[in-house]
Amino acid sequence: MSVPLNVDKSYRLGIRIVLFTIAISGLFCLAYSLRMSAIVTGHSAEDLGEAAFDLGDFHLTERSGKVIGGDELRDRVWIASFIFTRCPLSCPKITSVMKGVQGKLTNTGVQLVSLSVDPERDTPEVLSEYARKYGADNARWWFLTGPKDELVRLITRGFKLGLETTSSVDQQTGAELITHSDRLALVDRGNKVVGLFDSSDPESLKTLIAEAGRRDRIVPEWARRLPAVNATLNSACALLLLAGWGLIRTGNVRGHVVAMVLAVVTSALFLGSYLLYHYVSGSTPYRGVGPARMLYLTILLSHTLLATFGVVPLVAMTLTLAIRRQFDRHARIAKVTFPIWLYVSITGVVIYLMLYQLPVGNLSPGS
Repeated sequence: MSVPLNVDKSYRLGIRIVLFTIAISGLFCLAYSLRMSAIVTGHSAEDLGEAAFDLGDFHLTERSGKVIGGDELRDRVWIASFIFTRCPLSCPKITSVMKGVQGKLTNTGVQLVSLSVDPERDTPEVLSEYARKYGADNARWWFLTGPKDELVRLITRGFKLGLETTSSVDQQTGAELITHSDRLALVDRGNKVVGLFDSSDPESLKTLIAEAGRRDRIVPEWARRLPAVNATLNSACALLLLAGWGLIRTGNVRGHVVAMVLAVVTSALFLGSYLLYHYVSGSTPYRGVGPARMLYLTILLSHTLLATFGVVPLVAMTLTLAIRRQFDRHARIAKVTFPIWLYVSITGVVIYLMLYQLPVGNLSPGS
Protein backbone atom coordinates (compact mmCIF):
# COMPACT_ATOMS: atom_id res chain seq x y z
CA MET A 1 0.00 0.00 0.00
CA SER A 2 3.05 2.29 -0.08
CA VAL A 3 2.86 2.91 -3.85
CA PRO A 4 1.87 6.56 -4.58
CA LEU A 5 -1.72 7.05 -5.68
CA ASN A 6 -0.83 8.69 -8.98
CA VAL A 7 1.19 5.74 -10.28
CA ASP A 8 -0.58 2.69 -8.83
CA LYS A 9 -2.41 0.84 -11.61
CA SER A 10 -5.22 -0.41 -9.36
CA TYR A 11 -6.00 3.09 -8.12
CA ARG A 12 -5.93 4.37 -11.67
CA LEU A 13 -8.38 1.68 -12.74
CA GLY A 14 -10.86 2.78 -10.07
CA ILE A 15 -10.43 6.44 -11.03
CA ARG A 16 -10.94 5.61 -14.71
CA ILE A 17 -14.13 3.72 -13.87
CA VAL A 18 -15.41 6.81 -12.03
CA LEU A 19 -14.48 9.18 -14.86
CA PHE A 20 -15.95 6.88 -17.51
CA THR A 21 -19.22 6.60 -15.58
CA ILE A 22 -19.41 10.40 -15.18
CA ALA A 23 -18.80 10.87 -18.91
CA ILE A 24 -21.42 8.29 -19.93
CA SER A 25 -23.93 9.75 -17.46
CA GLY A 26 -23.32 13.26 -18.78
CA LEU A 27 -23.76 12.20 -22.40
CA PHE A 28 -26.94 10.29 -21.57
CA CYS A 29 -28.41 13.26 -19.69
CA LEU A 30 -27.45 15.62 -22.50
CA ALA A 31 -29.06 13.38 -25.13
CA TYR A 32 -32.21 13.06 -23.03
CA SER A 33 -32.34 16.81 -22.49
CA LEU A 34 -31.97 17.52 -26.20
CA ARG A 35 -34.66 14.97 -27.04
CA MET A 36 -37.08 16.50 -24.55
CA SER A 37 -36.29 20.00 -25.84
CA ALA A 38 -37.22 18.85 -29.34
CA ILE A 39 -40.50 17.37 -28.11
CA VAL A 40 -41.57 20.01 -25.63
CA THR A 41 -41.76 23.65 -26.59
CA GLY A 42 -42.37 26.44 -24.11
CA HIS A 43 -42.79 26.05 -20.37
CA SER A 44 -45.04 23.00 -20.48
CA ALA A 45 -44.27 21.88 -16.94
CA GLU A 46 -43.53 24.59 -14.43
CA ASP A 47 -42.75 23.82 -10.83
CA LEU A 48 -42.76 27.24 -9.23
CA GLY A 49 -40.40 26.25 -6.43
CA GLU A 50 -39.62 29.25 -4.24
CA ALA A 51 -41.88 31.38 -6.48
CA ALA A 52 -45.00 29.54 -5.24
CA PHE A 53 -47.70 31.99 -4.21
CA ASP A 54 -50.80 32.11 -2.02
CA LEU A 55 -54.12 31.86 -3.81
CA GLY A 56 -56.08 33.98 -1.36
CA ASP A 57 -59.57 33.40 -0.05
CA PHE A 58 -62.64 32.79 -2.22
CA HIS A 59 -66.24 31.59 -1.98
CA LEU A 60 -67.88 29.82 -4.93
CA THR A 61 -70.78 27.44 -5.51
CA GLU A 62 -70.29 23.78 -6.36
CA ARG A 63 -72.63 22.02 -8.81
CA SER A 64 -74.33 20.37 -5.83
CA GLY A 65 -75.27 23.82 -4.51
CA LYS A 66 -72.76 23.68 -1.64
CA VAL A 67 -70.69 26.82 -1.06
CA ILE A 68 -67.00 26.00 -1.40
CA GLY A 69 -64.41 28.40 -0.05
CA GLY A 70 -60.72 28.48 0.62
CA ASP A 71 -61.26 26.89 4.03
CA GLU A 72 -62.76 23.74 2.49
CA LEU A 73 -59.63 23.23 0.36
CA ARG A 74 -56.97 24.55 2.72
CA ASP A 75 -56.04 21.15 4.13
CA ARG A 76 -56.02 19.41 0.74
CA VAL A 77 -53.78 19.07 -2.27
CA TRP A 78 -55.86 19.97 -5.33
CA ILE A 79 -55.64 20.42 -9.08
CA ALA A 80 -57.56 23.23 -10.80
CA SER A 81 -58.66 23.46 -14.43
CA PHE A 82 -60.46 26.30 -16.21
CA ILE A 83 -63.36 25.54 -18.54
CA PHE A 84 -66.83 26.60 -19.70
CA THR A 85 -69.52 24.22 -20.85
CA ARG A 86 -70.26 25.88 -24.21
CA CYS A 87 -66.58 25.90 -25.16
CA PRO A 88 -66.34 24.20 -28.58
CA LEU A 89 -62.62 23.37 -28.73
CA SER A 90 -60.19 23.36 -25.82
CA CYS A 91 -62.51 22.70 -22.87
CA PRO A 92 -63.63 19.19 -23.90
CA LYS A 93 -59.95 18.26 -24.21
CA ILE A 94 -59.09 19.79 -20.84
CA THR A 95 -61.99 18.04 -19.12
CA SER A 96 -61.04 14.72 -20.74
CA VAL A 97 -57.53 15.20 -19.40
CA MET A 98 -58.96 15.86 -15.94
CA LYS A 99 -60.98 12.66 -16.24
CA GLY A 100 -57.74 10.79 -16.93
CA VAL A 101 -56.08 12.48 -13.95
CA GLN A 102 -59.05 11.43 -11.79
CA GLY A 103 -58.36 7.82 -12.74
CA LYS A 104 -54.63 8.07 -12.09
CA LEU A 105 -55.13 9.59 -8.62
CA THR A 106 -57.93 7.26 -7.48
CA ASN A 107 -56.04 5.99 -4.42
CA THR A 108 -55.03 9.44 -3.18
CA GLY A 109 -56.76 12.31 -1.43
CA VAL A 110 -56.02 14.79 -4.23
CA GLN A 111 -59.10 16.91 -5.04
CA LEU A 112 -59.94 17.96 -8.60
CA VAL A 113 -61.60 21.35 -9.16
CA SER A 114 -62.89 22.74 -12.46
CA LEU A 115 -63.72 26.45 -12.39
CA SER A 116 -66.12 27.91 -14.95
CA VAL A 117 -64.88 31.01 -16.76
CA ASP A 118 -68.45 31.63 -17.96
CA PRO A 119 -70.37 31.70 -14.66
CA GLU A 120 -73.32 33.66 -16.03
CA ARG A 121 -74.30 30.67 -18.18
CA ASP A 122 -72.73 27.83 -16.22
CA THR A 123 -75.22 27.44 -13.39
CA PRO A 124 -74.94 24.54 -10.91
CA GLU A 125 -77.57 22.67 -12.95
CA VAL A 126 -75.63 23.12 -16.19
CA LEU A 127 -72.37 22.07 -14.51
CA SER A 128 -74.09 18.99 -13.02
CA GLU A 129 -75.06 17.77 -16.47
CA TYR A 130 -71.60 18.56 -17.81
CA ALA A 131 -69.93 16.67 -14.93
CA ARG A 132 -72.21 13.67 -15.44
CA LYS A 133 -71.22 13.55 -19.10
CA TYR A 134 -67.56 13.17 -18.14
CA GLY A 135 -68.08 10.70 -15.31
CA ALA A 136 -66.89 13.07 -12.58
CA ASP A 137 -66.84 11.64 -9.06
CA ASN A 138 -69.13 13.87 -6.96
CA ALA A 139 -66.82 13.77 -3.95
CA ARG A 140 -63.41 13.97 -5.65
CA TRP A 141 -64.08 16.31 -8.58
CA TRP A 142 -65.86 19.59 -7.95
CA PHE A 143 -67.20 22.04 -10.53
CA LEU A 144 -67.37 25.61 -9.27
CA THR A 145 -69.29 28.67 -10.45
CA GLY A 146 -70.31 31.92 -8.79
CA PRO A 147 -70.27 35.69 -9.24
CA LYS A 148 -68.35 36.68 -12.34
CA ASP A 149 -66.28 39.31 -10.52
CA GLU A 150 -65.21 36.74 -7.94
CA LEU A 151 -64.13 34.20 -10.56
CA VAL A 152 -62.30 36.77 -12.67
CA ARG A 153 -60.44 37.97 -9.59
CA LEU A 154 -59.58 34.43 -8.52
CA ILE A 155 -58.27 33.43 -11.98
CA THR A 156 -56.37 36.61 -12.87
CA ARG A 157 -55.15 37.73 -9.44
CA GLY A 158 -55.25 34.46 -7.53
CA PHE A 159 -53.89 32.01 -10.11
CA LYS A 160 -52.18 34.81 -12.10
CA LEU A 161 -53.50 33.43 -15.40
CA GLY A 162 -54.99 35.15 -18.42
CA LEU A 163 -58.72 35.49 -19.05
CA GLU A 164 -60.41 37.48 -21.80
CA THR A 165 -63.88 37.53 -23.36
CA THR A 166 -63.74 38.24 -27.09
CA SER A 167 -66.39 39.61 -29.43
CA SER A 168 -66.20 36.53 -31.68
CA VAL A 169 -68.98 33.95 -31.64
CA ASP A 170 -68.67 30.27 -32.53
CA GLN A 171 -70.85 29.68 -35.58
CA GLN A 172 -71.95 26.17 -34.58
CA THR A 173 -72.81 26.67 -30.90
CA GLY A 174 -73.43 30.39 -30.80
CA ALA A 175 -71.15 30.57 -27.76
CA GLU A 176 -69.23 33.72 -27.08
CA LEU A 177 -65.56 32.78 -27.21
CA ILE A 178 -63.58 33.17 -24.00
CA THR A 179 -59.80 33.04 -24.08
CA HIS A 180 -58.50 31.28 -20.97
CA SER A 181 -55.54 29.23 -19.84
CA ASP A 182 -55.38 25.55 -20.71
CA ARG A 183 -52.95 24.92 -17.88
CA LEU A 184 -53.70 22.82 -14.83
CA ALA A 185 -52.71 24.43 -11.55
CA LEU A 186 -51.35 22.34 -8.68
CA VAL A 187 -52.33 23.80 -5.31
CA ASP A 188 -50.66 22.55 -2.15
CA ARG A 189 -52.03 22.58 1.39
CA GLY A 190 -52.58 26.10 2.59
CA ASN A 191 -53.97 27.07 -0.85
CA LYS A 192 -50.49 27.73 -2.23
CA VAL A 193 -50.09 27.48 -6.02
CA VAL A 194 -46.92 25.43 -6.49
CA GLY A 195 -47.06 24.49 -10.18
CA LEU A 196 -48.64 25.16 -13.57
CA PHE A 197 -48.77 22.34 -16.11
CA ASP A 198 -49.64 22.21 -19.82
CA SER A 199 -52.74 20.05 -20.21
CA SER A 200 -51.78 19.14 -23.78
CA ASP A 201 -48.32 17.76 -22.98
CA PRO A 202 -48.07 14.11 -21.81
CA GLU A 203 -44.74 14.59 -20.02
CA SER A 204 -46.11 17.61 -18.19
CA LEU A 205 -49.13 15.60 -17.06
CA LYS A 206 -46.92 12.78 -15.78
CA THR A 207 -44.99 15.32 -13.74
CA LEU A 208 -48.23 16.82 -12.41
CA ILE A 209 -49.64 13.46 -11.33
CA ALA A 210 -46.39 12.41 -9.66
CA GLU A 211 -45.99 15.73 -7.86
CA ALA A 212 -49.63 15.81 -6.72
CA GLY A 213 -49.33 12.29 -5.33
CA ARG A 214 -46.07 13.15 -3.57
CA ARG A 215 -47.48 16.29 -1.95
CA ASP A 216 -50.65 14.48 -0.90
CA ARG A 217 -48.57 12.03 1.11
CA ILE A 218 -48.31 13.21 4.72
CA VAL A 219 -44.68 12.76 5.77
CA PRO A 220 -43.98 12.39 9.52
CA GLU A 221 -41.63 14.96 11.02
CA TRP A 222 -39.00 12.31 11.82
CA ALA A 223 -38.93 11.24 8.17
CA ARG A 224 -38.33 14.82 7.05
CA ARG A 225 -35.05 14.76 8.94
CA LEU A 226 -33.72 11.63 7.24
CA PRO A 227 -32.14 13.39 4.20
CA ALA A 228 -29.91 15.38 6.57
CA VAL A 229 -29.11 12.18 8.48
CA ASN A 230 -28.24 10.45 5.22
CA ALA A 231 -25.93 13.29 4.19
CA THR A 232 -24.22 13.09 7.59
CA LEU A 233 -23.69 9.34 7.17
CA ASN A 234 -22.21 9.88 3.70
CA SER A 235 -19.88 12.55 5.08
CA ALA A 236 -18.79 10.26 7.90
CA CYS A 237 -18.18 7.43 5.44
CA ALA A 238 -16.00 9.64 3.24
CA LEU A 239 -13.92 10.71 6.26
CA LEU A 240 -13.55 7.11 7.43
CA LEU A 241 -12.43 6.02 3.96
CA LEU A 242 -9.78 8.74 3.88
CA ALA A 243 -8.68 7.83 7.42
CA GLY A 244 -8.49 4.14 6.54
CA TRP A 245 -6.50 4.90 3.40
CA GLY A 246 -4.05 7.10 5.34
CA LEU A 247 -3.63 4.56 8.12
CA ILE A 248 -2.76 1.65 5.82
CA ARG A 249 -0.22 3.80 3.97
CA THR A 250 1.57 4.43 7.30
CA GLY A 251 1.46 0.75 8.21
CA ASN A 252 -1.20 1.05 10.93
CA VAL A 253 -3.12 -2.10 10.02
CA ARG A 254 -5.22 -2.21 13.19
CA GLY A 255 -6.36 1.38 12.76
CA HIS A 256 -7.08 0.70 9.07
CA VAL A 257 -9.28 -2.27 9.95
CA VAL A 258 -11.25 -0.26 12.52
CA ALA A 259 -11.77 2.64 10.09
CA MET A 260 -12.90 0.40 7.23
CA VAL A 261 -15.26 -1.65 9.39
CA LEU A 262 -16.83 1.60 10.59
CA ALA A 263 -17.09 2.76 6.96
CA VAL A 264 -18.97 -0.42 6.06
CA VAL A 265 -21.30 -0.02 9.06
CA THR A 266 -21.90 3.64 8.16
CA SER A 267 -22.72 2.74 4.56
CA ALA A 268 -25.11 0.02 5.74
CA LEU A 269 -26.85 2.50 8.06
CA PHE A 270 -27.10 4.97 5.19
CA LEU A 271 -28.67 2.36 2.91
CA GLY A 272 -31.26 1.44 5.52
CA SER A 273 -32.07 5.10 6.24
CA TYR A 274 -32.24 5.91 2.52
CA LEU A 275 -34.66 3.07 1.78
CA LEU A 276 -36.80 3.97 4.80
CA TYR A 277 -37.03 7.62 3.72
CA HIS A 278 -38.11 6.76 0.18
CA TYR A 279 -40.59 4.18 1.44
CA VAL A 280 -42.25 6.77 3.70
CA SER A 281 -41.79 9.94 1.65
CA GLY A 282 -41.42 8.89 -1.98
CA SER A 283 -39.06 10.67 -4.35
CA THR A 284 -38.23 14.37 -4.25
CA PRO A 285 -37.80 15.88 -7.75
CA TYR A 286 -35.03 18.36 -8.46
CA ARG A 287 -36.51 21.79 -9.30
CA GLY A 288 -33.51 23.40 -10.95
CA VAL A 289 -33.40 24.14 -14.67
CA GLY A 290 -30.76 24.63 -17.34
CA PRO A 291 -27.10 23.76 -16.64
CA ALA A 292 -27.79 23.19 -12.94
CA ARG A 293 -30.29 20.46 -13.80
CA MET A 294 -27.86 18.83 -16.23
CA LEU A 295 -25.15 18.83 -13.56
CA TYR A 296 -27.50 17.40 -10.94
CA LEU A 297 -28.77 14.61 -13.19
CA THR A 298 -25.23 13.69 -14.27
CA ILE A 299 -24.08 13.45 -10.66
CA LEU A 300 -27.21 11.54 -9.63
CA LEU A 301 -26.97 9.01 -12.46
CA SER A 302 -23.23 8.38 -12.02
CA HIS A 303 -23.71 8.12 -8.24
CA THR A 304 -26.54 5.61 -8.63
CA LEU A 305 -24.70 3.46 -11.18
CA LEU A 306 -21.47 3.32 -9.19
CA ALA A 307 -23.27 2.70 -5.89
CA THR A 308 -25.33 -0.15 -7.33
CA PHE A 309 -22.90 -1.85 -9.69
CA GLY A 310 -19.61 -0.70 -8.17
CA VAL A 311 -19.58 -0.19 -4.43
CA VAL A 312 -21.87 -3.04 -3.37
CA PRO A 313 -20.10 -5.91 -5.22
CA LEU A 314 -16.60 -4.47 -4.77
CA VAL A 315 -16.95 -3.90 -1.02
CA ALA A 316 -18.38 -7.39 -0.60
CA MET A 317 -15.47 -8.85 -2.56
CA THR A 318 -12.89 -6.79 -0.65
CA LEU A 319 -14.27 -7.84 2.73
CA THR A 320 -14.48 -11.49 1.71
CA LEU A 321 -10.82 -11.54 0.63
CA ALA A 322 -9.76 -9.89 3.89
CA ILE A 323 -11.71 -12.41 5.97
CA ARG A 324 -10.08 -15.23 4.00
CA ARG A 325 -6.70 -13.59 4.65
CA GLN A 326 -5.95 -13.33 0.94
CA PHE A 327 -4.32 -9.96 1.53
CA ASP A 328 -2.54 -9.56 -1.82
CA ARG A 329 -5.80 -9.89 -3.77
CA HIS A 330 -7.57 -7.86 -1.09
CA ALA A 331 -5.14 -4.97 -1.56
CA ARG A 332 -5.54 -4.96 -5.34
CA ILE A 333 -9.33 -4.97 -5.20
CA ALA A 334 -9.36 -2.41 -2.37
CA LYS A 335 -7.39 0.05 -4.50
CA VAL A 336 -10.03 -0.21 -7.22
CA THR A 337 -12.83 0.07 -4.68
CA PHE A 338 -11.43 3.09 -2.81
CA PRO A 339 -11.92 5.88 -5.43
CA ILE A 340 -15.34 4.51 -6.44
CA TRP A 341 -16.58 4.28 -2.85
CA LEU A 342 -15.16 7.71 -2.02
CA TYR A 343 -16.88 9.26 -5.07
CA VAL A 344 -20.23 7.72 -4.14
CA SER A 345 -19.95 8.98 -0.56
CA ILE A 346 -18.99 12.53 -1.54
CA THR A 347 -21.62 12.80 -4.29
CA GLY A 348 -24.24 11.60 -1.81
CA VAL A 349 -23.57 14.80 0.15
CA VAL A 350 -23.52 16.91 -3.04
CA ILE A 351 -26.90 15.50 -4.12
CA TYR A 352 -28.38 16.36 -0.72
CA LEU A 353 -27.07 19.93 -0.91
CA MET A 354 -28.36 20.47 -4.46
CA LEU A 355 -31.74 18.90 -3.76
CA TYR A 356 -32.56 20.37 -0.35
CA GLN A 357 -30.26 23.29 0.45
CA LEU A 358 -29.06 25.21 -2.60
CA PRO A 359 -31.40 27.75 -4.27
CA VAL A 360 -32.50 26.89 -7.79
CA GLY A 361 -33.68 28.98 -10.72
CA ASN A 362 -37.42 29.20 -11.31
CA LEU A 363 -39.52 29.79 -14.33
CA SER A 364 -41.96 32.68 -14.12
CA PRO A 365 -45.74 32.16 -14.24
CA GLY A 366 -47.44 32.39 -17.59
CA SER A 367 -50.90 32.15 -19.05
